Amino acid sequence: ATGDFEKAEEEFSVLLDEIPGSTAIVMALSNLQAIQGNREAALTVVNDGLAVNPENGALLFAKAGILEQNGDFEGTIAIYEKLYAANSSSIVIANNLASTITTYRDSREDLERAYNVARRLRNTQVPAFQDTYGWIAARLGNYDEALGYLEPAATALPSEALVQFHLAETYSGLGRKAEAIETYQKVLDLQEDGATP
Repeated sequence: ATGDFEKAEEEFSVLLDEIPGSTAIVMALSNLQAIQGNREAALTVVNDGLAVNPENGALLFAKAGILEQNGDFEGTIAIYEKLYAANSSSIVIANNLASTITTYRDSREDLERAYNVARRLRNTQVPAFQDTYGWIAARLGNYDEALGYLEPAATALPSEALVQFHLAETYSGLGRKAEAIETYQKVLDLQEDGATP
């Protein structure tokens, strides 16, 4: 918290030697590495924790996030599939699995899989979940249904470029060109301001 990352890393490493595989310590040390921009070091810490506790859900979840940031989308999906198989009742895991599949895969079979996983998100009021469900509906060509989810998601998450992009694509799919162009421009403006491409 005081910015002495080097000392913090030393202390966490000592603690981890004393309590190997501790979820809390592994997560703290991994987060410390990530804060400093050391994603590979963060991944190594998580992998070391998983070597001790290979089925630890929190560490697997963390690894999925790091892999996605690193561009290993298939690795990310594989972990979410494993977590979903172990706990299909988790709405967060279901959302992340469906969202990742829909973002990084294109086959009809994959989109149908994502839709089946995300059905529980129907009628959700959570903006991130609305975005997931709405984008799946749009990818399947159900633009009218998608719009009912993506408009409120985009309103609630105005600085999320990807959410705005999903809405723009839906407007385009509906032939609402003026609204699509306006929303695409929002995406471009957000990217100029440093949003993730």
